[in-house]
Amino acid sequence: MTHHVMGVDGSYPLLLVLWLLPLAGAILAWAFGPQLKTAAGWICSALVGISFICAVAMWGPGTQSVSGALGAHQALFSWLPGFDFGLLMDPLSLLWTLIITGVGFLIHLYSIGYMDGDRAFARFFAYMNFFVFAMLTLVLSDNFVGLLVGWGLVGLASYFLIGFWFFKPSAVAAARKAFVINVAGDVGIMFAIFMIVASVHSTAFGDAFAFAGSYNSGWLLAICVCLFIGAAAKSAQIPLHTWLPDAMEGPTPVSALIHAATMVTAGVYLVARCAPLWSQNHDAQMLVGTIGALTAIAGAILGCAQWDIKRILAYSTMSQIGYMIMGVGVGAYEGGVAHFFTHAFFKAQLFLGSGLIIHALNNEQDVRRMGGLMKKMPFAFIAMLTGVIAISGIPFLGAGFFSKDLVIQGALEHGHPYLYAVGIITAGITAYYMCRLLFVTFFGSYRGDVDPSELGIRHPELAGTPAHGADQAEAEHEGSGHGQAHHAPAWIMNVPVAILIVPTVLIGWLMFGGDNSPWAHFFAQQFPHPQLSPAPIGEGVTGLITFGAVLVGIAVAWWRYATASAQSRAVERLRGESIRMPGILTHAYYFDLALDLLFVRTSQLFGTIFGRFFDPQIIDGAVRESAFSAQWLGTLVRSFQTGLLRAYALLLVVGVAAFMIYYAVIAGGVHP
Repeated sequence: MTHHVMGVDGSYPLLLVLWLLPLAGAILAWAFGPQLKTAAGWICSALVGISFICAVAMWGPGTQSVSGALGAHQALFSWLPGFDFGLLMDPLSLLWTLIITGVGFLIHLYSIGYMDGDRAFARFFAYMNFFVFAMLTLVLSDNFVGLLVGWGLVGLASYFLIGFWFFKPSAVAAARKAFVINVAGDVGIMFAIFMIVASVHSTAFGDAFAFAGSYNSGWLLAICVCLFIGAAAKSAQIPLHTWLPDAMEGPTPVSALIHAATMVTAGVYLVARCAPLWSQNHDAQMLVGTIGALTAIAGAILGCAQWDIKRILAYSTMSQIGYMIMGVGVGAYEGGVAHFFTHAFFKAQLFLGSGLIIHALNNEQDVRRMGGLMKKMPFAFIAMLTGVIAISGIPFLGAGFFSKDLVIQGALEHGHPYLYAVGIITAGITAYYMCRLLFVTFFGSYRGDVDPSELGIRHPELAGTPAHGADQAEAEHEGSGHGQAHHAPAWIMNVPVAILIVPTVLIGWLMFGGDNSPWAHFFAQQFPHPQLSPAPIGEGVTGLITFGAVLVGIAVAWWRYATASAQSRAVERLRGESIRMPGILTHAYYFDLALDLLFVRTSQLFGTIFGRFFDPQIIDGAVRESAFSAQWLGTLVRSFQTGLLRAYALLLVVGVAAFMIYYAVIAGGVHP
């Protein structure tokens, strides 16, 4: 079979450099961390920054189109026929690489201040660089096996980072949960690869996509479903989403890197990368689009029931990834990828902005113990305000307005009015819970001096252990109480947030202009463009309807949390809501309980049965019986060994007689 290569073959040393530099940083920080100390943070950050510069320099090769080949292809090595490994830089992987290294660099820089004083400072940056390398492996691979290797390495890196503070049992449990669910997704991708190899005898993207139109319909659906299992696990889509809120146990920069800009969007990348496959099967598109829409609205509703600032953002991430999955699922690939692009900036900004608050308030994360921080932390307020405007979709004031409308309108243009309606409703709910976060955190008076027991708040504390695993100075900082905000974070934390504000506000304008926008031109040759019937509702009307839903959400949040009367009874209102919250929301639709009953307890039951009965009675019993049988047979055979000649002669006579009877009577066929 002819090997089809996506991208122009050639030698691209910058592509190799940008891929391997983070790995070098991880090895350096891991091997020489005790000697490097705080320098490890600067070195690892610099290496990611250089990777970003290399990615920018690869813009020309990555967007080139020569004789139908799009992008740049760097061959690495061949293993077996059909198993060739290389790196591919095309517009899709270029976009992800710029986010991974660019936003990743800012988060690395921020982490230098946030993790200052942590005794495992160098180890943290080794994990962060390893994660960046794993993500680059995932998005730059030119074949499914290389993608799966990166996929698994990302899961391993996230396990390290989520459970970084391993002295916290909750962090260890969250890391284990994330790893197990992601491995389940890995298995789905593995089965998809088996089916692809059985069909085209190759794992290369080019080969798999070149024959997209010749797959059997059922076989193609099975491939897409297996691929989507991996995407759903990594991108926290229903029902494999339960790991994402728990993953907030990791340090805040980890949440910004993994759960905003990179790892959770890997599923979006996978579906977008496999657009030629999805575009050939309507059932696969409908499945992915529906799951994305359900996740979007379910995550948004759960965001309304949270009080932990990071868990609010976690469910927000789940919801926004649902938008992206819905977009790429129904065939609006440019819209889904656009929302990934804008989301990477404004959600990273929101996480890092929340980190400024958490850091200043001695790791307090419950918004009910905040309030009145607008005057005490004006920069954090500006950062969070611009992020809230962007994610809510306020027209022309934030990047989220442009990308979210592309997804919603794309669902309608591809013939999915129900998903279109879900997208609009979710936009209104998003505006509500994000403004709720903003008003409760920054408006009114500071509530940090309220006894937590009065609000029914549970604060898991590690007795005698600093929350960051820090030294004695940090421990003293921990013990200073929640009564007031401490000194403003260092510039090293403020600068990355300030930089992110710019794209959060302006980057969406790249999508302005419809088919003539820079965004549309960038992806003109990347995705299929089928002929579509005109949508019954124009893009401008869709924008107005969505904005109307957003205004309703903001108005309700203002009425409940920002008005003078609401602020005057803030503590009473919050206390009451903690009691009245529906159980289905406080238990997150009981998905954890269902998974626990279906898989965890079932596995434990089978383990108990096997451990107490099957293993000792059947397996061990079979071994014991084998030994007993061998011993008994040995004893029986030994009984014939008498050493007496007459006994052997008698045995010989009996044997001869038996043979004679057999041949004379049985074999000879005696008939009556």
